[in-house]
Amino acid sequence: MIGLKEKFVDTVLNLASDEERLVSNLRNIARIGKYIAPATHRDQLQRLEWAVDHDHPAIDLIRRIIREADPHFLRGFVTLFMEHAWAGSKQRKAFEREHGIAPPSFVVISPLAACNLKCVGCYAGAYGHKEPHLSYDDMVKIIEEVRGWGTRFITISGGEPTLYWNRIKDDTKGLRDICREYSDMVFLMYTNGTLIDDRMAAEMAELGNITPAISVEGFKEQTDARRGEGVFERVMQAMDALRAARVFFGASVTYTTQNFDIVSSDEFLDMLIDKGCFYAWYFMYIPVGRSPDISLMITPQQREIMARKTWEWLNSRPIFVADFWNSGPMVKGCIAAGRPNGYLHVTHQGDICPCVFMLYSAHNIHETDSDTPLLDAVKSDFFAMIRKGQLEKENNPLAPCQIVDHPEVLKEAVEKTGARSTQEGQTILTDLHPFIRQRAQEWCQIADRLWTQSGLYKGYAKEYADGRWLLPG
Repeated sequence: MIGLKEKFVDTVLNLASDEERLVSNLRNIARIGKYIAPATHRDQLQRLEWAVDHDHPAIDLIRRIIREADPHFLRGFVTLFMEHAWAGSKQRKAFEREHGIAPPSFVVISPLAACNLKCVGCYAGAYGHKEPHLSYDDMVKIIEEVRGWGTRFITISGGEPTLYWNRIKDDTKGLRDICREYSDMVFLMYTNGTLIDDRMAAEMAELGNITPAISVEGFKEQTDARRGEGVFERVMQAMDALRAARVFFGASVTYTTQNFDIVSSDEFLDMLIDKGCFYAWYFMYIPVGRSPDISLMITPQQREIMARKTWEWLNSRPIFVADFWNSGPMVKGCIAAGRPNGYLHVTHQGDICPCVFMLYSAHNIHETDSDTPLLDAVKSDFFAMIRKGQLEKENNPLAPCQIVDHPEVLKEAVEKTGARSTQEGQTILTDLHPFIRQRAQEWCQIADRLWTQSGLYKGYAKEYADGRWLLPG
């Protein structure tokens, strides 16, 4: 089987040397792949086959990747799929047999809280440079445990992770060395982009297994208003450097009441495509952490507009667009608390949280002698109650979140298990809870209509026909 895996990777890469030849063979690749890949990946290959048959814009995105990205990235991503599908699939099955629960698909690690910017509304913004950080050895320990699950994908957040690109504080090595050491894994790094220059871009291209998602809040006026004067220009320069180095990169967009009209416009998304972005992650502002500003939180009506817009873009533009909330149909709802095909978050303090926005924890990697602290957290009562809420409260994947769509789940889980806040002064479970609960009720009414009557999601009828979910219209 190993020989077959390597042969498949080499075949795809050889085809990729000729754009038209690869595109013309995509259907055969998908068709053959369906028969040799594990069952968990066959749906993805079937969707690729469908995209070829229907001339979907995803094919234009594949053309862009072949044409614009360094071949190192193509090899890295094809290898990631194969490693996850073959060796990873066997490890995940063995894990489930041993522990009685399927492992998460990835982990978000925030190695530091420090940042060179002070962005309005950032959930990490009140931390500062005096906060603790994860060491290189901490990072390695986390990654090694995750690899043992059969996972080959890690997300790095912050703070600003490029501050640790060359050297983690008090260590001799940095994130660049981690990427080099784990060359068969792929890393997604959320960054403000202001520290990315030609040299760093060239190093990312050489590594071929790290993709930066650069934060941008709109055009110059909106980005500088939230992130500081001159930041937009520096972000544009970073994107130019990455494109010149043929790095596979994208954008990270937080939408609020102040920039909603801009970032939901075709003009803004087309700008990201023109700058060379291959993907764009969209995030609602969530009032977590210290001193949250609920005036930045979008209305349920605006959320519906964004849900429709991101779906439209996904089906009309040569860029992958996903919304952490409104793209719930793609992943069957909330992916927090280490659910199968989900994730968890390790903070700069070592706290293990269900989600990057659920700033509560019952486990810390520094407060245990266990060799499997992440697994311990996944098996904990706290995480189990979040997953129980996913099963009992979610019947519409457009309303997946245990924070803003089903806020009673997080509140009950924290109160019953004694999970502690990872930040002082949080009010989302106290003063803000009645407001969040009312907004959730308003959104769920809109979401039910959008899911069952709009017709946008009827292609998911098969996936949601098990009786637990509302059927898409």
